[in-house]
Amino acid sequence: MIEGKGLGGKKINRVNVSLTNKQAFKLNRLATACNMKPTTLAGLLIEKGLNDAGLVSELQREHCTQSAYRIVVINNNGELNFVLSGREDV
Repeated sequence: MIEGKGLGGKKINRVNVSLTNKQAFKLNRLATACNMKPTTLAGLLIEKGLNDAGLVSELQREHCTQSAYRIVVINNNGELNFVLSGREDV
């Protein structure tokens, strides 16, 4: 599929997220405060997290176990692009 071609801004990829009761409570409260549905807010939080170079680097530093699959974040006019480093020594 050609990205952005004929989709009209529709979101086509679904991700199921399991939350603890405490996290679900927080999400629901924040969604109510922001006048949003919890699923919309969760999508927005994921989008903002994936576009935050600092957060992406921190997550990789904490959880990346295979250096060959470590991604390099490239800022392309304000949009982050993810590229696999493909190097074992990173």
